[in-house]
Amino acid sequence: MNQSLSPLPAGFDEAALRQLTAGFTPQQLVWLSGYFYGQAAGAPAAALAQAPVAAAAPAATEKLTILYGSHTGNGKKVAQQAAEAAGRRGLLATVHDLNEYPTRQLAQEQHLLLLVSTHGEGEPPAAAEELHRFVLGPRAPQLPKLRFAVLALGDRSYLHFCQTGKEFDQRLSELGGTRLLDRVDCDVDYHAAAEEWIAAVLDKIGVAAPTPAASAGGAATPAPAPSLSPAITRTNPWPARVLESIQLNGRGSSKETYHIELDLAGAGLHYAPGDALAVLPINEDGLVEEVLRAARLSDTAPVQLGSESRPLAAVLASRRELTVLTRDVLERYAALTQHAELHSLLADTARLQPYIYGRDVADLLTDFPTDQLTAQALAETLRPLPSRAYSIASSLLVHPDEVHLTVGAVRYDAHGRRKHGVCSSYLADQLTVGDTARVFVETNEYFKLPANAATDIIMVGAGTGVAPFRAFVEERVELGATGRNWLLFGNPHFTTDFLYQAEWQQHLKRGGLAKLDVAFSRDQAAKVYVQDRLLENSREVFGWLENGAQFYVCGDKKRLGSAVQTALAEVVRREAGLSAEAADSYVRELKKQRRYLEDVY
Repeated sequence: MNQSLSPLPAGFDEAALRQLTAGFTPQQLVWLSGYFYGQAAGAPAAALAQAPVAAAAPAATEKLTILYGSHTGNGKKVAQQAAEAAGRRGLLATVHDLNEYPTRQLAQEQHLLLLVSTHGEGEPPAAAEELHRFVLGPRAPQLPKLRFAVLALGDRSYLHFCQTGKEFDQRLSELGGTRLLDRVDCDVDYHAAAEEWIAAVLDKIGVAAPTPAASAGGAATPAPAPSLSPAITRTNPWPARVLESIQLNGRGSSKETYHIELDLAGAGLHYAPGDALAVLPINEDGLVEEVLRAARLSDTAPVQLGSESRPLAAVLASRRELTVLTRDVLERYAALTQHAELHSLLADTARLQPYIYGRDVADLLTDFPTDQLTAQALAETLRPLPSRAYSIASSLLVHPDEVHLTVGAVRYDAHGRRKHGVCSSYLADQLTVGDTARVFVETNEYFKLPANAATDIIMVGAGTGVAPFRAFVEERVELGATGRNWLLFGNPHFTTDFLYQAEWQQHLKRGGLAKLDVAFSRDQAAKVYVQDRLLENSREVFGWLENGAQFYVCGDKKRLGSAVQTALAEVVRREAGLSAEAADSYVRELKKQRRYLEDVY
């Protein structure tokens, strides 16, 4: 039966209204009618905004929890993008840093997205340690109502690629959770995979993609696509001109460290102390030639990369990883060959890691030659050449439109050949003043100066690990921060390896540094390291910590990171009179409070 409608008010455009509400669900239309009725009745907008929204869209009753834990903040970026995408689909999404997530809440979750990186050799990042320990421990609850998905962030150059994500994914399933979709493991260049994962997991939850809203003029205006990257990215790097390149070590040093200054004028790039500058390197000509000889392929052989055709030599130089071998590369290469030994190697993890260490693509092709290799197959077998990130060694406040790096050139002999670090040798050997390097900023949200300028800081760095602390002190001095700065620096020799010596001495003289302790390990018969200086100053170190100081460590994870943590636990045990277990707990709590911060590699 037809229903008669009241005559439309004068000037009312019914066609425009129909276009505006096209695609709305019946529940959304009901809520909208109530909204306009309230407006006509004089109800305040705030009251309407607080009204129950269950009728607005059924999906709004679906709650989604997004947890993230990463070392640099990449997980947080993806988590925020996932929450925004969920919101556009009508889901009520909440985002939590794993460091602040109460473990008891896990049993109540129904829809969970977990984004987590892997730190070092298969370890969880500091933010994820507590939940990781809880989930893998005996107190973990059964989770029969949980639907979950895991996005693992990692680096394929490490043997235990995405290990933490794998462990969370397996354990949540063992506890009764149901996967929304299979875990996705992301390599260094994670952006595209993360965007696909977000869309796929929201589809699995069962919420439709948002319908584009109409503008006031009636034309459909699609919502902007989410972006996980700033304007200057790996795919759109800034060509930074080299302003200065100075070797910092003295004559006779066993080390080769460069101070490099790059021009950012016009880039619109911003960074803060603690952030990193990513550099897109180019493989050295000699290595490209060695790979071509070992592969028995022509440098001009064409390779198709998407819609682009390029000669093989150019692809190897700037688009493919040659200096590092990873398991996935060996697996793809093994599929092209009939070498039983290579297949046996892949089946034995205990043998695989020693083989990979110190070898490059030329070694692989020489050890396991094949006549089946084409230029296209080689390009598809090798890993895309990832950027290398360097801790920024300058304050933008002190050096506007510039960024400074402290780069240690990596050179070594292995398996009968001279090897070079791809990016360090690129910066040291291939670039001179006036040349350009392709760069972009990588934000490190978890290695930042204290928000309170009155907070004291203790900085522990060895070798090039001093880089971010140069930026820290420059920034604090420029801002007039009242908190004290204490630097503990280590390297082999005082006369040749005291990086930025004149600057540190000036800061010490003028008050920019309250304390400076150095450890030059080879200047005496008994080797002395920065962790030894911590123990020698244990009373003062503990006093600073008890007064609220933040503690920073930067340098090699294996040789510095674990040694410093062990030494600090001993400082606490000694000065607080605690048991070893309680002292370890004290250090863990510092990490949880983000007062013990690491930039280790």
